[in-house]
Amino acid sequence: MYQPASDEKMTAHMQSLQHEESPPAYQVVPTAQAVPVGEAVPTGAVPTGAVPTGAVPTGAVPTGVSGWDRAREAWDRVSGGLYPALGARRNAVPVEQAVSSLTKLGFPPGLAKELHASAEVFPYRFWVVDNSGSMQAGDGSRLVQDAAGATKVVKSTRWHELTDVVCAIGELASALGARTEFQLLNRPSGAPARRQRMAIGGCGDDAPVASTAETVDLQTLRSTMRAISPSGGTPLTEAVMQIVSALEPAADTLRARGQQAVVVLATDGLPNCKGSFTAALKQLQALPVWLVVRLCTDDETVVDFWNELDASLEAPLEVLDDEGGEAEEVTAHNRWLNYGPPLHRAREFGLHNKLFDLLDEAALVPFQQRQLCELLLGGRGGGGEAELLPEPDDDLQAFRAAVQRALVGVPTVYDPVAKQKRPWINAALLGTPPPCASRDQCTIL
Repeated sequence: MYQPASDEKMTAHMQSLQHEESPPAYQVVPTAQAVPVGEAVPTGAVPTGAVPTGAVPTGAVPTGVSGWDRAREAWDRVSGGLYPALGARRNAVPVEQAVSSLTKLGFPPGLAKELHASAEVFPYRFWVVDNSGSMQAGDGSRLVQDAAGATKVVKSTRWHELTDVVCAIGELASALGARTEFQLLNRPSGAPARRQRMAIGGCGDDAPVASTAETVDLQTLRSTMRAISPSGGTPLTEAVMQIVSALEPAADTLRARGQQAVVVLATDGLPNCKGSFTAALKQLQALPVWLVVRLCTDDETVVDFWNELDASLEAPLEVLDDEGGEAEEVTAHNRWLNYGPPLHRAREFGLHNKLFDLLDEAALVPFQQRQLCELLLGGRGGGGEAELLPEPDDDLQAFRAAVQRALVGVPTVYDPVAKQKRPWINAALLGTPPPCASRDQCTIL
């Protein structure tokens, strides 16, 4: 059980700040308990001596005030950073800035905007990262660029594959200012123990979800992941229950805001105890969450377990393969779409529009094809301003022509199936009969 620092220790530490330039004055507020940012601070809400006098009106949580920041840092050094909700501040990146950053990473403009919108609906992401011993297996794959700049697939360990994924998600979180936590299943071998839980990105709107993860920058996340040597078992149940404990106090607030947390289980194996794990998942899915499983293996026993689990749970569970495997599934249903790596990464990150979930499940009918083209490309029909694309059922040729114009200026992207760069959309294939035996196999939202 955590014991607050003694009054003597706090007093001595605060007195040491008097030697710093322009030290803030402090208002005494007794005892300590964390409160959500944006709510009134009740009596006894903050540690003695932690609130700068005059920084904000009495009873309000300060946001972005330099005096508060200095006091918060001082208190963190004493308390061990166990009051994360007090320091959470809005850190949303403006949409123009986010789109600019994401397009440089290869995301088409519409998908970049969709990611920004999804970060509002999904303000928190929890990644459970499997660093068990089986992740040393060498049946993973990575996308790399050769000396000529061409993209190609190379074999790797499962851990190296997942390291690339985690670093790419961290890059997305940084660009969007979207709070994302990475929780390793086991204590990291080859990295400091405190790095078992790392967080990157902003804190979202008023951050009702408290966290004990160490906030790191992108470079630290990369170097930590690359230094780790996987070992140990697969304690998925314990990891899920930790997330349940973090989300339960914030569940009502998230529901009131119409928000959810994205929870991604990135693993290559089976839980140590299937029964307790299934019970833990049901507890998790009773909360406002969108649950994704990112599989790091093609082992049929593992794949079958997760697919059967999906069928047995009341709430949906999105199971994703790597870029290549997922691209083959998507292309089988929607051959007009180039399932480029940025789209796969966006689905791993969490997209709130359910149309993206259908890509690997069914052939999209014409009006859904139009919707997806707008979501990917931004809906530009050639007029210079964002506009809706023509309805394919009304005028298929006009729709195809508008999509072709919308693709102008959008860089080509690596196609994991064709293994070469191609446009995001093959306009000539839009509106063609779906490759399913009957209309019953197609899905309409």
